[in-house]
Amino acid sequence: MNEKTNRKNLIAEIIRTQKVHNQEELVKLLELKGVTTTQATLSRDTKEMGAFKVSDPVEGLVYALPSEEAQKQSSQISIDDFDISGQMCVLHCKPAFASVISSLIDGASIKGVMGTIAGDDTILLMLHQTADKNYISDTIHSMFRISEIVVRVATAEDTVYAEEICREIYVSSLERKTGIANRTPEYISEKILAGKAVIAVDDKGEFAGFSYIESWGHKSFVANSGLIVAHKFRGRGISKRIKEMTFSLSRTLYPNAKIFSITTGAAVMKMNYQLGFRPVPYSELTDDPEFWKGCEGCRHFEILKNHDYKACICTGLLYDSNEK
Repeated sequence: MNEKTNRKNLIAEIIRTQKVHNQEELVKLLELKGVTTTQATLSRDTKEMGAFKVSDPVEGLVYALPSEEAQKQSSQISIDDFDISGQMCVLHCKPAFASVISSLIDGASIKGVMGTIAGDDTILLMLHQTADKNYISDTIHSMFRISEIVVRVATAEDTVYAEEICREIYVSSLERKTGIANRTPEYISEKILAGKAVIAVDDKGEFAGFSYIESWGHKSFVANSGLIVAHKFRGRGISKRIKEMTFSLSRTLYPNAKIFSITTGAAVMKMNYQLGFRPVPYSELTDDPEFWKGCEGCRHFEILKNHDYKACICTGLLYDSNEK
């Protein structure tokens, strides 16, 4: 038995036989059993074990572990995303799993949750007006092992994801049967090192999404390009977060430039509209030939070239701050 497995077994024994209120207590109880660890390590262990807190009538909030049946069910289900607003929390899951998830939440007796209503792929949690929303959010993350996604401006350390980003762009282009399929790791790394990229990673350091910006026409135009979300992280609203941060980065680096995007994706169009973009003919976009050379990796490039770079199957979208 390795060290981590032994530590987890001891944690489970302590939680099931004693009333443990916080991680500090758990660290001390482990030390009494001859195991020294840090709170950071303990936090990862309890999260992996699905530990959560329940309300004890005498002791208050104490740690608990899901039953073996709940663990079995939990390993077969997942929550795509959830949002807390006011006295409601809405969770989205795969079709047909809502009732199972609702039962698990009911059985956990989460403090502040008054009850649940399950549909097919959506669960509604009714919260008490005094509910601690941070506690409820942390509990849901813990129960269903939902990874935290951080969206931020990429740094030099993120060049390690360049090859994976290129693969995702290529595969997604093939799936959509449109889009720019060819990007090199060197090209992606260049954008990252220049501070012109936005990346999403989970709390384990796994790549979740990416986008970058580039200036054209002597910095009078800025393109938001390469928006991609890794397959396993789709359906969690990450693309919108990346899009919003890329747009913000564009306005910060190039406050006087017009920002544009070309796309065939309805979801991307909707996000652009919400940010204030409007559909425009290609004649209102940059006439910088270097930009249009970037379309050579798209399978529809011949359509663009045959129309003298004035039209293609993509929709041109433009944001001009002077119009606001």
